[in-house]
Amino acid sequence: MNNQIYLYDFYAVIISDSLNTDSHSHLAHQITFSLNDYPFNVKIGESIIESKVLFIPSGEQHEFLEGDNQFLSILIDNEFEMDKFNLKTKISSLDNFPKELKDIESLLEYLGFTKKRNIDSRISKLLETIENTELLENIRLSEMAKSLSLSESRLLHLFKEQVGVPFRKYILWKKLKRAISLFADSKNKSLTEIALNAGFSDSAHLSKVIKASFGLSPSEILKNSQFVKDPE
Repeated sequence: MNNQIYLYDFYAVIISDSLNTDSHSHLAHQITFSLNDYPFNVKIGESIIESKVLFIPSGEQHEFLEGDNQFLSILIDNEFEMDKFNLKTKISSLDNFPKELKDIESLLEYLGFTKKRNIDSRISKLLETIENTELLENIRLSEMAKSLSLSESRLLHLFKEQVGVPFRKYILWKKLKRAISLFADSKNKSLTEIALNAGFSDSAHLSKVIKASFGLSPSEILKNSQFVKDPE
């Protein structure tokens, strides 16, 4: 399996020449495209679906029935607000599928994942603080709310409304991005070192989050990967 993996703030893009053929589920919503224009077969429940593009909702048990193809998958945070019916309609009406990473941005905008928002100045300040914080585990919601003259509940509501995912989930994705970057840049570091440096309590915690989110273990993600990196 050769992978190219990119993590953003609430979704991941994986370009690969095979997919997990074991029955599995994960928290992320998944959109998978065939890159070589060949249909693929997926078993969902008792049904077998043949398609060149497929949306698999969060928590749906599924199994790709063949591993040899070229795929581009987008894994989207399960708490990201979206209209699933509208999303499926848009996916089914696509004429052109993404062929490489540079095609993803326009696709995500079309599907409604990267809406251009007029971000509240207080949320912009908070996002900047998060971006510049070395130890993400030290970020405290109560302190952030106080510094912005907001109640914690108002800050949580405003953050979800403006950014698209909950505050704590956004922090979690930031930690995952740091872990993935460390995987790529620190081949000699142990999983425990990477987990602690990325802000997780231990390697078991990091492994659990990756497995729950993507249906893969850290070793499966890294196995035969061409490169694993932060796109920014």
